[in-house]
Amino acid sequence: MSRFLEALRSGRILLMDGAMGTELQRAGLKDGECGEQWNLTHPDRVREIHQSYKWAGAEVFLTNTFQSNPSNLRKHALDNKLEEINQAALSLTRSVARGDGFVLADIGPIDPAPHLLDEAEFDRVRRVVRSFSPADAIMFETCSSHYEPCSAIIAARVSASEFEKMPILISFSFYRDSSKGLITNDKLPPRFCAKMAHQGGFSGLGVNCGRDIGMDEMVEIIRAYRQETDLPLFVRPNAGTPTRVGDRWVYPRTPVQMAARLPELLEAGVSMVGGCCGTTPEHIAAFRPTVEKWNAERSK
Repeated sequence: MSRFLEALRSGRILLMDGAMGTELQRAGLKDGECGEQWNLTHPDRVREIHQSYKWAGAEVFLTNTFQSNPSNLRKHALDNKLEEINQAALSLTRSVARGDGFVLADIGPIDPAPHLLDEAEFDRVRRVVRSFSPADAIMFETCSSHYEPCSAIIAARVSASEFEKMPILISFSFYRDSSKGLITNDKLPPRFCAKMAHQGGFSGLGVNCGRDIGMDEMVEIIRAYRQETDLPLFVRPNAGTPTRVGDRWVYPRTPVQMAARLPELLEAGVSMVGGCCGTTPEHIAAFRPTVEKWNAERSK
């Protein structure tokens, strides 16, 4: 069993980092600019963001690679640099995480039409997965369909021997429909997603982001997941739904507000907690006392 998977199943809550994209924007990333390219052009700024999360108490770090895939990089004429960008991202993250932290290769939606499980789709997934050797785990996040992750895990398992035992996590995004309740963009409810993840051989299941999804919804989703699976669960909530103020987006939920709801998520049964869009090192630092108290009480 990998060191990360052992920690994930240990019963101790792991504290993840927070947002990368909105932190890059605070560091100077312009609208329309490829944030993943900053792994090559502005490595010190990317490293500083990782380091700020480590100082805040994070021990699980996501690479700056959310949209580092052939489809997206091609828009920036960077398709030929995918492997270089992803390897640089791994090196930057590992330089901060070091031996006592964990590095998760972050993979966002790869293809706008993931229903097409053809050889070209598998090749795209294989290429992205192979570019992340060696990470502690791979995380497919912000998923709204079960087709792409299913193809991803199949492709990962058969692409190379080094990925045969690689922990692979999946994180879905939901919104609340007035008639159907919480569903993904592909109309999948949380319990279906949990059943799919359990049967598909994933190592962990999470929820992140989501339109107008707050802490109440996060708790509801985790409880629904738990009805279908005993997989380790994790959450990465947004700092609320942003509003545009001048030339930037402002997220309404403060570190104190989000940390106040954290005990409910821990009680619902998560193994990891971090933040998504709009969360900052200050949010993660606010989570840290609750996580440490929880872990200390359960180690007695």
